[in-house]
Amino acid sequence: MKLKKLFACLLLGAALMTVPLPAQEASERPGSEKTEKPSMEIWKWANFAILAGILGYLISKNMGPVLTARSAEILEGLEAGKRAKADADARAVAVQAKLAGLDQAVAQMKASAKEDQEREVARVQRDTAAELQRIQQHALVEIESAGKLARLEIRRAAALAAIELAEQKVRARMNPDAQAALLQNFVGEIAAAPHES
Repeated sequence: MKLKKLFACLLLGAALMTVPLPAQEASERPGSEKTEKPSMEIWKWANFAILAGILGYLISKNMGPVLTARSAEILEGLEAGKRAKADADARAVAVQAKLAGLDQAVAQMKASAKEDQEREVARVQRDTAAELQRIQQHALVEIESAGKLARLEIRRAAALAAIELAEQKVRARMNPDAQAALLQNFVGEIAAAPHES
């Protein structure tokens, strides 16, 4: 805004410089001599001094606040830059601190992972030992059951073989007279038994 005022003042000053004074017009009329008089020179310098004074006043009046505002903006920008640099430095220090602690954190993670691995190996070994013991117990029970079953089968087979052998011996000794005697004994025992009605 102030730069626009300054530009307008400069245009006004330039316009005033191009406007000739009445004394200058008289000397430049046709038919007059082209020689300049010393009094005309004074008017030119007076015109220039007035114009320079007006321009100097306008420039000093308008440029002071413009330069002050621009200086304030520059100082504010420098302060913002200093704050940004301080913030960046603080962040850099924090990152450096984190990086310094990173090696320690990695070492702790490795130690923790190793401990976890050792605990897992120990747990798997315990579980494997317990499973092996359970399988051995189960196998012993199975073997014992199979042994009992085999002994029962052997006894049954031996009992069947003994019965067959006894039957063969009885048949071999059995003759018609022995059969009749056995039948007589059987009928006698039935007759001697009390009858239930």
